[in-house]
Amino acid sequence: MLVGVLSLACFAPAAFAHPHVWIDSQATMIFSEHKITSIRMVWIFDDMFSLTVMDQFDHNHDRRFFDQENDEVRDNAFVALADIGFLTYLRRNEEVVKVAGFHDFVADITDDGRVKYSFTLDLAEPVDPVADQIGLSVYDSEFFIDVGFAQKDPILFSGNDGLTCSYKMGEDDKHRIYFDMVSPQRADITCQ
Repeated sequence: MLVGVLSLACFAPAAFAHPHVWIDSQATMIFSEHKITSIRMVWIFDDMFSLTVMDQFDHNHDRRFFDQENDEVRDNAFVALADIGFLTYLRRNEEVVKVAGFHDFVADITDDGRVKYSFTLDLAEPVDPVADQIGLSVYDSEFFIDVGFAQKDPILFSGNDGLTCSYKMGEDDKHRIYFDMVSPQRADITCQ
């Protein structure tokens, strides 16, 4: 059932598209040699979708996903998003940088009963936030899933030794979605 919901999220006809799943997202830009090489993502889902995931994959009802349960969440409710870049659009000078893959996927349940995914996306090529304009948006172009950045610390930085980095949140009016009616949130990232 969950695979069906996520498949609909990715490929639903536009006439039926409107948010059915909500995600609060946080991103940590991971640096190596002064370039961003990967992004550590944390997604926290809405209550209803969380209940669906827990019902399907928390077999022992301990409100955690350990070992096989974690693997089942990953394999049945996450990897299908690879086809659409895991909803993550890192742009260098307005060109999308491809995601090469992911690792360190962990599904968990927060104290308030919401499902949380943590995972690292590897970029196909490093990006230089000093030389180039960098923007990060996380969204479903069909607007079946509504993704917003977390209110507290939506963007973090790791390994940026010697660089001072910051971000500015705004709406991405250049890349509107859902019949040009919705501007996804965007973090413009600068380093010096």
